Amino acid sequence: MSPALFQPITGLLLLAMPLILLASALPSVQPGAPSARKTRTRVARLSLLALFLALLADTLFLLGAQADLILPPLPWFSTPIGLSVAVNGITLLLATLVSFVLAIIARFSIQYLDGDHQQARFFRLLALTGGWFLLVVIAGNMAQFTLAIIATGFSLHRLLSFYPDRPRAIMVTHKKSIFSRSADALLVVATLLIGQAVGSLEFSAINDYVATQPHLPLSMQLAAWLVVFAALLKSAQFPFHGWLIQVMEAPTPVSALMHAGVVYSGAIIVLRLSHLLAAEGHALALLAVVGLITLIIASLVMLTQTAIKSSLAWSTTAQLGFMLLELGLGLLALGLLHLVGHSLYKAHAFLSSGGIADQLRQVKVPNRRRISVPIWGLTVAGGMLLTLGIAQNLGLDLQAEPALLALVTIIALATVQLVLKTLSYGSLREVAGAMLIASGMATVYFVLHEGVITAFGSDLAPWPNEASPLQWGLIASAALGFLLIAWLQGPGRDLLDRKRQTALFIHLYNGLYIDRWVERLAYRLWPEKVGRVPAEASPELAPRTSGTES
Repeated sequence: MSPALFQPITGLLLLAMPLILLASALPSVQPGAPSARKTRTRVARLSLLALFLALLADTLFLLGAQADLILPPLPWFSTPIGLSVAVNGITLLLATLVSFVLAIIARFSIQYLDGDHQQARFFRLLALTGGWFLLVVIAGNMAQFTLAIIATGFSLHRLLSFYPDRPRAIMVTHKKSIFSRSADALLVVATLLIGQAVGSLEFSAINDYVATQPHLPLSMQLAAWLVVFAALLKSAQFPFHGWLIQVMEAPTPVSALMHAGVVYSGAIIVLRLSHLLAAEGHALALLAVVGLITLIIASLVMLTQTAIKSSLAWSTTAQLGFMLLELGLGLLALGLLHLVGHSLYKAHAFLSSGGIADQLRQVKVPNRRRISVPIWGLTVAGGMLLTLGIAQNLGLDLQAEPALLALVTIIALATVQLVLKTLSYGSLREVAGAMLIASGMATVYFVLHEGVITAFGSDLAPWPNEASPLQWGLIASAALGFLLIAWLQGPGRDLLDRKRQTALFIHLYNGLYIDRWVERLAYRLWPEKVGRVPAEASPELAPRTSGTES
């Protein structure tokens, strides 16, 4: 086969992935177990087919298909808006990731919802949500991305309110829809502004336009700010994070789908429009600041949670803040790597959350040794020097990319936590083993970072040749923020007396009460009545035999 044919075939394979999932939700469902089994089997098999198509597209891409596929606009549209597939490394990576997660979730859901009277409706909604989100992932233009993310939000709303007889679930889902619809409106306005200024909504055309402009026009600057605000809302960032914590009454597969996939739509649009956001500059700074604040608060609150899924939800909020911090600092390749790794981890964490209770019953190691301030300081300093040495030996250019200094600090503190924990409980031999593991983890992280830059750097905005004072301030703030988290999780907590520790625990357990004010304002602006059961679901509201949350 000629390499010239690889590009259209790759694009068509990527386009077929969401279309077959959307088509699998179209057949009507008849009452009864046979129809339910038929529906769930169809969705599960087509999810696997989508994964196979993604792997096939990956193969063709490696053989030379590296140009976007732009289909002609539909005849009833007077504006030049048609289906467009971005055939590049980022698309292939994300499409493979999403289809893999969908296939796992669909397979898991068969057993999880076995016996539930509404399982056929669940699998149809799962196929719709997955199909629309795959259309988001492969989108080659801004209009397609915006329309697909709006459709994803509506179908996800139906999944989150899957059990309409749970008033709390309905209220929280309504709260989530307020922020989601606000983000959608921001994206619509940004799309119109970009289309008017550029004359095209293709992401490749937008990047080319930005590269030719010494100074962005006001409309494009405004569009960049709107995109950043939409990304913050879609990513459940402070202070609009409460809905992500509270939508826990949906079936566990829904939580896995949201936390391992849909919630990354904000990061995806930032990656797609990285050239525009980097040219504006200050919008990315806002992304970094809000991400850092969210990361600090969520990381501390997560440690106080007693419910398994609440702790996982706070963890997602913290990781999303971390991800947006990386993107705001210009570490776009690192943000992409973080997205993939956290998606796989969070899908596994939610789908296996039922077994965490057994792990908590294991015998705890007694007699924790208290880490003094000097030992903590020496360990942190040694870890940072070691991590910096590893980075330099691997050829990372800290002068060309100053934000890597923040990355070195973050990786050093993350690996040092392993050593400090071993110092609290283990022997000298175990401490030495922990140091070797920490060094290996830092090495792997830097190698992966360089690998992602090599593979996907051409699709992302480059770091500016010289960091501005604002960027240096963000780098320092990020390093100090992680130092603060490590301090409070270590000797800083032990230096507080019992009364202050208790008070801090209570305030953190309640999320510093921030979401309560946001919730009151949201419900006042857009109230919702609970207790109303959709007509389509009311005949099937018989007692469930499985699929309920613990």
